[in-house]
Amino acid sequence: MAEDGNVSTSDGDIEPMASAEPTEPATSEAETASPDAAAPELGGTWILNTGDGQISMVIYQSEDLLFGAANSETPKPWNGVVSGLVYGNELELQILSLQDGVLVSMLIAGTAAEGSITGTLVQSDSQGKVNKESVMGFLTSPDTSGYEPVDVPTAAMTAATVTPTPEIAATTEEETNEDGRKKPVDVVTLKDTIPYSPFEI
Repeated sequence: MAEDGNVSTSDGDIEPMASAEPTEPATSEAETASPDAAAPELGGTWILNTGDGQISMVIYQSEDLLFGAANSETPKPWNGVVSGLVYGNELELQILSLQDGVLVSMLIAGTAAEGSITGTLVQSDSQGKVNKESVMGFLTSPDTSGYEPVDVPTAAMTAATVTPTPEIAATTEEETNEDGRKKPVDVVTLKDTIPYSPFEI
């Protein structure tokens, strides 16, 4: 069989087939975005409006960690400590306080934005009472130095019962004998005036 002169059979002239590489699927912007949005800046002094009144609060922030203090005049003046987390626009805060001798916990869960907080407040105490209500807060100042705790009256200390000391009857005038010498004292007659004696007279 005659070879075609126009066809070259040299191995050097044959190029290997390019290997097919898998292509990566296109990634949407939503998939490339970070799953956790940047936490809003919440540091400063706040006012929280609840169904029972207002709560003043100062928040310090370290990335997603929140901590600070809170106080209120209702139902009686109290001061408390604040701790919590913020992730994206979701917020959780807990306020612990001692109110009239009862330990009270307030848990706030909601959404946070620059300058505002909205959500639900659940209050429980060491006596088993639970209350749930809505809460809304707003930033009064980014400056934390203006926060001051309220004056909480200290509980009046119960006066210790003082046992009155029995009074010793006044000594009667000394009696003397005819010769001028003092008469001996019969101590048995004075036993009721002695407050305590380990020995029976």
